[in-house]
Amino acid sequence: MKIKFSLVLVILSMFLIACQAGMDNRTVYESHDADHHDNKVESYETDDHDDEKDGDHEGHDHDDEKDGDHDDEKDGDHEGHDHDDEKDGDHEGHDHDDEKDGDHDDEKHGDDQNDKNSDYDSSYYNYDEEETYEDDLKSITVIDDPSNISWPRNVTINERKFTIESRPERVATISLGHDEILFGISDTNQIVATTSFAQDDGSNIQSKADGLPTISSDPETIISVNPEIIFADPYASVELIDALEDAGIIVIQTQLDNSIEGRKNDVWLMSYITGNLSNAKILTDQIDNNIKALQNITSKNSDVENKLITLSWWDAYWTAGIGSTEDSVITLGGGNNLSALNGVESNSTIDKELLISMNPEIILITQSVTWGGKDFYDQLFSDDSLSSINAIKNNKVFMVNSNWWGTLSYWNLKGSEELAKILYDLESIEGFEQFE
Repeated sequence: MKIKFSLVLVILSMFLIACQAGMDNRTVYESHDADHHDNKVESYETDDHDDEKDGDHEGHDHDDEKDGDHDDEKDGDHEGHDHDDEKDGDHEGHDHDDEKDGDHDDEKHGDDQNDKNSDYDSSYYNYDEEETYEDDLKSITVIDDPSNISWPRNVTINERKFTIESRPERVATISLGHDEILFGISDTNQIVATTSFAQDDGSNIQSKADGLPTISSDPETIISVNPEIIFADPYASVELIDALEDAGIIVIQTQLDNSIEGRKNDVWLMSYITGNLSNAKILTDQIDNNIKALQNITSKNSDVENKLITLSWWDAYWTAGIGSTEDSVITLGGGNNLSALNGVESNSTIDKELLISMNPEIILITQSVTWGGKDFYDQLFSDDSLSSINAIKNNKVFMVNSNWWGTLSYWNLKGSEELAKILYDLESIEGFEQFE
């Protein structure tokens, strides 16, 4: 009996040591400085495909419009409008760290699709099961019981109640903005596919999404990867939603917030549904730190007016006004958005007369090179009727990274960082951490 008892004690001790080791396996985001934008013609070969498929107007943020999110539509969207929650879904991996009642072994997620991305570093994600997140979740009104971090979990969205019985092992989205958030909180063991935009050259999450299957608004492509849950924006077609639900897939439609600060709620909600709360804590802390870093810079330069506008050209001049994602990016980066100050709503067209009368000190071209941004830049300088505009006269026209300005995720913070560097002639922003 003594031998048996001693053996039990040895085994128990080994188990406790192993558990403690697992609990200490936390990682942090690496930080590095982004390239300095010291040239007015600095161009980015990348597009904000968040939004576009055919004819989207890059850089315009339509996701905030009441009559339809052009981010996801196939025709007539303006690239650069916030199209990040488009049709084909991003998917990000999973995190067991928040669950109290049992982890799902990663081996269960080892489908052929995910094997394509087998070199992905899943050790980056934290698996702490002892944390409580009620204070972080209580502001998310669609979560039925913020104190509950066991399974099942219930959310009520647009008067529809969804019960998530256990941590989902197969998740995808049909919106680039949702894709970006999902990849920020989860590893690719949980993600079964992405939108095609997520894998485009220059995508914010290209390195993570590369190698995974791609899906589109065609229900067959989605059903073929057998997801348990699909995230979609509110403007996904009824026909698509019905087809997916008929196939037994839970479809959760969420409106992504237009403000950078509001993106934290998007992160928490998706983390709650997918079982990635501890990683949400890491990411939202980083968001908070980056906001503070930017506010520290802008507060020291509050006397600088920095009157500017965003501009792109499709069938007319497009600019970002009140309530647009770009307006939030401008404000946090220290700029004064003349379009908003002149009553322009959301992403809208303006005539040449208004552009001239606003007389911006700085013009930000949110249209990518691929979608004609450089041609538009040249057009502004070759049009004699615009030569009186201070931004053109003083060579203060900048091409910015559309992937940071038109998206509907926390990656907008990179746009604010980019702007602050331009406005204050900085190589880096002290305390600003770079996203993985």
